[in-house]
Amino acid sequence: MTLGENIRRKRLEYDIEQQELAQRVGIKNAMLCLIEHNKRKPSLDTLKKLADALHCSVDELLGRKAS
Repeated sequence: MTLGENIRRKRLEYDIEQQELAQRVGIKNAMLCLIEHNKRKPSLDTLKKLADALHCSVDELLGRKAS
């Protein structure tokens, strides 16, 4: 899965609207939409905030598995 797909999957898992997640992270809804559709990459700071808001690690969002 891609970064955007992982973010969207986690967001839906917690039943969070796209607009609400964008607000929690401090980005515009349109930017989150672009990230979820893999048309933009989030900054490292935004990626960390997304992981915190979605109660997961950055590695999980990136699709990396612990070895």
